[in-house]
Amino acid sequence: MKKTSTLLFPALSLLIVSSLVLAACGGGATTAAPTTAPATTAPEATPLPKGVIATEPGASIVFSGWGDETEQKIYRDSIDRFNKLYPDVTVDYQPIPSDFQTKLKAAMAGGTAPDVFYVDDQLMTAFGPTGQLLPLDDYMKEAGASRGDFIPALLSIFTLKDVTYALPKDWGTLGLVYLPEAFKAAGIAEPTADWTWNDLKAAAEAIQATGKYAGFCQGADWARFAPWAFGNGGAYANADNTAPALDTPEVRGAALFVTDMYKQGLIKTASDVGAGWCGEAMGKKLAGMTYEGGWMVNFMRQNYADVDWKAVPLPTGPKGKADVIFTNGIGVNAASKYPRAAAAFAVFLTGRQNQGEIMKTGFAYSTHPDQLGDVVDANDKAIAQGGTFNLTRVAYWGPNTGKVNDAVSKALERVYLGDQTVDESFAQAQEEVQAALDGK
Repeated sequence: MKKTSTLLFPALSLLIVSSLVLAACGGGATTAAPTTAPATTAPEATPLPKGVIATEPGASIVFSGWGDETEQKIYRDSIDRFNKLYPDVTVDYQPIPSDFQTKLKAAMAGGTAPDVFYVDDQLMTAFGPTGQLLPLDDYMKEAGASRGDFIPALLSIFTLKDVTYALPKDWGTLGLVYLPEAFKAAGIAEPTADWTWNDLKAAAEAIQATGKYAGFCQGADWARFAPWAFGNGGAYANADNTAPALDTPEVRGAALFVTDMYKQGLIKTASDVGAGWCGEAMGKKLAGMTYEGGWMVNFMRQNYADVDWKAVPLPTGPKGKADVIFTNGIGVNAASKYPRAAAAFAVFLTGRQNQGEIMKTGFAYSTHPDQLGDVVDANDKAIAQGGTFNLTRVAYWGPNTGKVNDAVSKALERVYLGDQTVDESFAQAQEEVQAALDGK
């Protein structure tokens, strides 16, 4: 792929004007001299390199997303790679680390939204049906890309009526992250890929008994609870995401297992042990185990390089192995002054070349299935296996995904606090989500 050129229109066919003038002069004929200068052939437009979209001359676009300094560096490097292909496009990166969704919605309403930005289920719900996201299918075709390039499930969030409004930028899943020293202190063997829930519970009890670490770190979080629910045969919504499925024996059974561990002191939240989140609790050696994702690779490398940690796939539940897939996309503001440049940037960020470079950092997994075998870090590779489990689900339950997730987290929190039983709390969550689906 080489440097692009500005858009040129094909030259018109040359018009050669000549006149043959017959003169009746002395019974003979002469040919008049040409009345125009000899025509010259105009230069042909330089063809664009394969995979490069023709962009507007002098295009300048603003790109925004959330994320800490690690993620910001990932995308600054991506912009540098993009500019090698598109040197004439200026990308102004304006990250918004906190309250991204709220701020972006306000900017969109005020007509000041960036040209390219992260899209999650909440923003897709807000902007997709209203025509505020640019359809990307034609631009993908122009770049030689297609929906078939991506892991199919990841596109479900960003598609409306077979039209693609954002492209998945990365994905992640969860693994059982642990400290080998905690297992050594407890005198027990380290986890293996064939562990069950009961194995995890027994290990948490042994580690907790050392008095040096919390056995297992997990908050009242819908995301970390999801593999428990799915591994017990449950789901957060029905097959077509039109009704909640929270008040079921499968989900309640998983919630009972987790909350009982909490009541027994085998599960501690991050705040219980003095950490901001469970990944930090591992870095500070405050807990022996937790469920976290591939982002731990960079986090530990940059913040706790001297801490030895490992990861294995999540334990098997009563109904089988399960995990949860997280994904976000890159979308384009339909009101962008430079839609071609903005679309070119979105397609490049999510393309195979850039995805491969991002994957090398350990930040996230490529959204292209043919690159999944390229994960290098052993812990990262173990965590990524969760994406292949039969009971694994993408964290998307239709337009009301946010409300469903909030209801699950609040239900767990009520049980953690002792305000309600599992049956009472998840019955309430079911009613809350049903009301949301009914527009109440």
